[in-house]
Amino acid sequence: MITYASYLRRRADLTGSAMVAGFANSSFEILAGIGVFATLGFMAVSAGVAVDETATDGIGLAFVAFPEIISNMPVGADLFGVLFFGSLVIAGLSSLISIVQVVVAAVQDRTGIGRIPAVLAVGGATTVVSIALYPTDGGLYVLDAADRFINQYGIALAALVVVVVTAWALRLLPKLQKHADTTSAIGLGRWWRITLGVITPVVLGWMMWDSLSAELSANYEGYPTGFLLAAGWGVALGAIAVGVLLALIPWRREASDSPPIDPDVRVERRR
Repeated sequence: MITYASYLRRRADLTGSAMVAGFANSSFEILAGIGVFATLGFMAVSAGVAVDETATDGIGLAFVAFPEIISNMPVGADLFGVLFFGSLVIAGLSSLISIVQVVVAAVQDRTGIGRIPAVLAVGGATTVVSIALYPTDGGLYVLDAADRFINQYGIALAALVVVVVTAWALRLLPKLQKHADTTSAIGLGRWWRITLGVITPVVLGWMMWDSLSAELSANYEGYPTGFLLAAGWGVALGAIAVGVLLALIPWRREASDSPPIDPDVRVERRR
């Protein structure tokens, strides 16, 4: 979100865009949740087991539960299979672009190289790692552990740090609210500062504590401790370490390579 926000015009409608994105995302998740729980319920009843004993999320849901449901369809199984996995590929590619763009933009900003070399370097490195790890016999387990820990701790911890630093350390929320109210159709009230400065850090902190408590009480999916330290904690902490190292590199990006800006700003620069 931070990377894409850097490409917005200075006078972009921030709150309107945020509300559209938030409501659209939540609406789609509710729709997808109906399909997911219906699928899990059908599988549980067919197997005569409880719902929590079926595949509930992640790899098991996408590559075990839904394919089994599709294969049991009386008609149109092949068509639905193509549609499902085609949609999965599109979702994966769109997510890949948004994630890789963060690293590509950081490499461009910190090193001053062009976009094509940055894309080739970042894409080439991730391709090599993916080919070396995931197609192996234990690749699925590595993917499962890495996905779990990078989402549970890498992303959530980064969000918690950003919110705490912005709201409490730098005290920038009033300034950010004033800027958003100036450029947006929907004004932000005091509730926004309370939500972002108090409720969000508390919820993220509780989520981190709850996840850590569960992680320390029993190994995720019964994996060996050494495996989780390497493929789980190692990946999550490694991502944070890479982010810190990139942040320490001085900016070398030229003004001509900067994101598109408002015409008013270009006029000010010419003056």
